[in-house]
Amino acid sequence: MQHYKVILPKQTQERARNYWNLIKENLNAAGKYVCNGLKNKNLENYSVEDFLEVLFQTKQPQIFAESGIYGNGKDWNLTELGILGDISVAVPVTIFDNGQHQKPLVHALPFEGVLLYTPGALLRNDVGNEAADWSAVTAENSLDYGRYYALYERRLLPLFLYANAEALKAAKKAFITIPGLGCGMFAGRFKGRLGILLKRVLVDLLEKYGDQFSNIQAVYYDPYQECANERLEIQGISLMVRPLTKGNKGKSQLAQLSVFEDASDNFSNCLFFSVVAWDHVSWPGNDFYIDSRATDDGVKAAATSSMHVMTGIEGIYNKKTYSYQPPAPYQNWDEVIIKNQLNLHLKENLLVL
Repeated sequence: MQHYKVILPKQTQERARNYWNLIKENLNAAGKYVCNGLKNKNLENYSVEDFLEVLFQTKQPQIFAESGIYGNGKDWNLTELGILGDISVAVPVTIFDNGQHQKPLVHALPFEGVLLYTPGALLRNDVGNEAADWSAVTAENSLDYGRYYALYERRLLPLFLYANAEALKAAKKAFITIPGLGCGMFAGRFKGRLGILLKRVLVDLLEKYGDQFSNIQAVYYDPYQECANERLEIQGISLMVRPLTKGNKGKSQLAQLSVFEDASDNFSNCLFFSVVAWDHVSWPGNDFYIDSRATDDGVKAAATSSMHVMTGIEGIYNKKTYSYQPPAPYQNWDEVIIKNQLNLHLKENLLVL
C-alpha cells in the first residue's frame, strides 16, 4: 500500500522548534489539546519531530474550521494553528470521477494522481476570536499583499518542489490543478477579493522560482467565479487561469488530463497533481469522514481512494453515490477511525522542503 507524505516548510520546522523549546518547560503555555497530548510523557528526550507528531495528532477527522476553533488556548493557540496551517499532506490516489461537486462524470478508466492537501488562509472565526491566519496576512486590519504572498509561498513552494521532484523521478512532467485556496468560506470579510490576489501569488511564485520547476508543464488555476480566463507562460510553465463558471463547465479539477488541453497542448506525458483546499485542524478529507461530499477536500476525498491511504483500510467507489465507501459494516470513514483507534502519523512520513 502507498503511504502519504507530510510536507513541512523548513522555516516552519524552525518555528516549531522554537515553540517546543518554549513550552517544554511550561506546558501551561500550550493549547489544551497539545497540553493533554504531552501530559504524563517523559519529555526529556522529545525532539521537535516528536512534538510535531503530538500536534499533528490533535487534528480531528471532521471539523468546520471557520466556526469550530477558539484559537485562544481553549483548544489550540494561534502559534499552534500557524504551524498546523503550514503542514501539507501529499496523498497518492486513484481518481474515480472528475471532482464536480454534484453529479460528477465518472471516469470509464480511473487513473492515478496525487492530492496535495494544503490549508488556505483562515481569516474567519465565528466565535469572535482572532482567526488563525489573520495576523500573518494583515497590517492594521487591512490585507497586506506582501504578508499574504509570504504565507502562500511558505505553503505552496514545497508542494511545487515536491511535484517537480516526483515528475523528474518518473521522467515525466507535472500538471497541477489548484482551487481558490482560502477564497471561499475562509475569506471572511475579504470574500470575493482573494481569487485575483491568489492569481497574483501564483504569477509571482512562478516568476521567482520557475527555474527550479523544470518538470512542471502547467498549473491550472480554477478560482470558480473570480478572475477572467487567461493564459500566461512563465519560465516555460503554462499558468492557465480558468474559473469553472466562466465557460469551463466539465473541466472540474479531477478531470482527465486531455480535458484541460488547449489546442496547442499535449499533457499525455504528465503526472497529475491536484492541490486540495484543506484546513488547519482536520484530517485530509474532512467532511467526507461523515459521508458528506461537500467542500473541496470532502469532494476530492469522495472522488478518490484518499481514505484508503489515510486509514489503511480499502473501500470501494460507489458509482451511484459518487463516493469511495468503507467496507461493511462501517457506516462512514469516521467510524473506521473510531473503531480501529487510528491516528495520523507525521514522523515516519515527514518531508522537510
